[in-house]
Amino acid sequence: MHVQHPIWLRAVSTPGATVFAILFTLESLGRAMLATVIPLQAYDILQNERDVSTLYLAVGLTGLAGSFTIPLLIRRFRRRWVYSLAAGLMITAAALLATGTLLGQVTGMLLRAYAVASANIVLSLYIMDYIKKRDLVRAEPRRLMFSAGAWTLGPSLGVWMYEELGRGVPELATACASVLLLLYFWYLRLQDNPAVAPAKEPPPNPIKSIRRFLAQPRLRLAWIIPFGRSAWWAMFFVYPPLYMVQTGQGELAGALLVSAGNALLIFTPLVGRLAAKTGIRLPIMAAFAIGGAATLGAVLAYEFPLLVAALLLIGATATVALDALGNIPFMRSVHAYERPQMTTVFRTYIDFSDLLPAALFSVLLTFFDIRAVFLAAALWMFAEVFAARLLPRRM
Repeated sequence: MHVQHPIWLRAVSTPGATVFAILFTLESLGRAMLATVIPLQAYDILQNERDVSTLYLAVGLTGLAGSFTIPLLIRRFRRRWVYSLAAGLMITAAALLATGTLLGQVTGMLLRAYAVASANIVLSLYIMDYIKKRDLVRAEPRRLMFSAGAWTLGPSLGVWMYEELGRGVPELATACASVLLLLYFWYLRLQDNPAVAPAKEPPPNPIKSIRRFLAQPRLRLAWIIPFGRSAWWAMFFVYPPLYMVQTGQGELAGALLVSAGNALLIFTPLVGRLAAKTGIRLPIMAAFAIGGAATLGAVLAYEFPLLVAALLLIGATATVALDALGNIPFMRSVHAYERPQMTTVFRTYIDFSDLLPAALFSVLLTFFDIRAVFLAAALWMFAEVFAARLLPRRM
């Protein structure tokens, strides 16, 4: 006899936009609870904001180099095992960060970076397999909308647990979220695309993959756009909380600011609907321009913390729009037969968005205060407006 399953059950068990949104949300929950704890904990250990930037720089460099091993793992062990490894590394990283030692901090941040890279690459491959290109403009905003709760509650909840319940509690909560992620992933039993299944021929050469990526103008542009918005988020997660501490507002105020910025992800479906009518070019250009203007305003209002917080939230609103649309140029441009290699190169925008700003901020903070960080962030957002002009009008 044929059994009719409820619609909601099919939606959460059949690979599609909703399933990938849930996977991303569970992963985001684990990351979000430590997103604001990690820089504060690093600051407690190092006692110097420049050293915190240097630590992020070192982790970014190592994570960037390590990410090029991920396609090799995918070809050797299949994607589902690499995704499972990522969840396991998130749990291990949480345990190391809970030690409160410099060694545990550094090692935990490194493992966490590699785990996030692995999960991001594998999930992107699944999305490109199961979601049609024309449907990405609605599927990507849905994925981010689902994660809004995690990124809204996670940063504040993590800091609250860190301050009120002690070190190790936010790390334990992160580990629990990673366990849920792993269980749900294996419940889905996602099938690998034969194009990226284990192969007998030699694995791709990372240098050749980079050259191949750089030889394609559309892929180069597709990298530059998400780099700009990811670099802004990298700034937003670290320096506004430090600014709030330095101006006497407290650690929780910084975490609430980050949570409020992430709560705006709930509006990403509206961005998707707009882009479905206008294309993605104009919304991306407008978002970069608004984000740059708001961040520049934070420089001018530096002596007024509440006004700075409001301006940064306007910048976050614009950057959320970029989150909804920023990866679509790549997903629509990459050839199916080279997705694993090109996705790995494309995903380096995340590493570089941690690496390059951290290097720049380390230098700036040697001579100036945090307003120099806000100014640099505003300038690169304005530069991205001109880059986005090169997107095809029909995309």
